Amino acid sequence: MANLGILDNQYNILEKKLTDGYNDFYSAQHNQTHVNYLITIRKPDNNANNNFPANELNVLQILHNINNPYILHYIGNGNGILALNNKPPRNVNYLIFEYASKFCLFDYIFVEKLTERQAKLLFKKILNGVQTIHNNNICHRNIKLENIILDENYNPKIFNFYFSTINAHNLNDYVGSRSYSVPEIFQNHPYDGYKADIFSLGQLLFNIVNKINGFKSSSNNDHYYSLIRNNHLNAYWNTGPLHNINLSNEFKNLFVRMVAYDPLQRPTINEILNDPWMQEPNNLNNNELNA
Repeated sequence: MANLGILDNQYNILEKKLTDGYNDFYSAQHNQTHVNYLITIRKPDNNANNNFPANELNVLQILHNINNPYILHYIGNGNGILALNNKPPRNVNYLIFEYASKFCLFDYIFVEKLTERQAKLLFKKILNGVQTIHNNNICHRNIKLENIILDENYNPKIFNFYFSTINAHNLNDYVGSRSYSVPEIFQNHPYDGYKADIFSLGQLLFNIVNKINGFKSSSNNDHYYSLIRNNHLNAYWNTGPLHNINLSNEFKNLFVRMVAYDPLQRPTINEILNDPWMQEPNNLNNNELNA
């Protein structure tokens, strides 16, 4: 693979894997050890500030000491010169993570049509990662397909902790992606970050199984979410985005619980893991995902 440039005179930039409004994500190889990494490079904002937010660095410092196979392992950070081919060199801050050789979950599910059975295996692993994050008093606040990357064995790894924070029980800032955001945000109400992650996981689950959102947003003017909010579930499943698709009742029930309008009605991760829909994947293996 041809080099796109060099970072900090140490890392050969190989490929841009992802980008969002705040960061670029590159695969890179250390030019002495030849070890591959995933590197996050902060984009400069309007004030030419390329610092990572303090909340993200605090979260990553906690995660540095945690080894969960479904969280992209944080290694460290640095500051140096990014010299991409045909672009002027610039000073950047960067984060270093373990390498994940495959693509993000968004790309994967649109290439592979997963059965509900396969989706259970994948989702169970994601839940394991989020549970570890929550157990360390961290909420992610931007769980979505694009923020889960796959390794060479098709294991999902949660990453991009730009909006993450610690002990988030009474938040009032609007962060994350609109289609994954809780109704509390659209109502301008304080929200619990952990319950917000559960809501996002519900939308994520719908995407994994169906390659489409269950609704565009949880705002009052979204027709499909209004059907869920008002408990018009027959109307939702009969006229909603997947009205011609055969889905199990167990899946439907779990999805509706996870994206409940009332945050107190959303299940905990333990309750999700014990939900009837989640009971089958105990005898699944990775070969069912990468076959």
